[in-house]
Amino acid sequence: MEELVASLKVLRWTLASCESVTGGDFASQVTDISGCSDVYAGGYIVYSNDAKHRLTHVPTEILEEFGAVSEETVKRLAIWTKNALSSDIAIAFSGNAGPGASSNQPVGRIYTAIAVNDDCFVYQDDFTGSRKQIKQQTIQAGIDRIMGFIHKENMR
Repeated sequence: MEELVASLKVLRWTLASCESVTGGDFASQVTDISGCSDVYAGGYIVYSNDAKHRLTHVPTEILEEFGAVSEETVKRLAIWTKNALSSDIAIAFSGNAGPGASSNQPVGRIYTAIAVNDDCFVYQDDFTGSRKQIKQQTIQAGIDRIMGFIHKENMR
């Protein structure tokens, strides 16, 4: 996480997050880094469908048709967060960390979306392990993906 915060500082980019499955763990890890306030705009924790709808304006039709753990939902979460917090890049996580199946998705199924510039990229992962391990794998994959965008930007 230190490398991510340092790299964002170099680019002068701001980051925002919207978390469901990770329950605020991503934001907690970002804010453990001294000086993160230079780059971290803030975030939302929207665990319930009601919170997803009321706080980040995911349409109820999307939640009903595709579910909370879906490409469609996580994409809306990332785009809304980026715009609402006027950040350069935003990441959103939704998924099922277990131990039981939920939203008709298997344990370990995670969707991550990254909104950057005028694009939004969605990733599907199937992680294994305990609930805590799945959440940490989700966060690490998110960090790695954001770093990928930072490296591309640095190559310009």
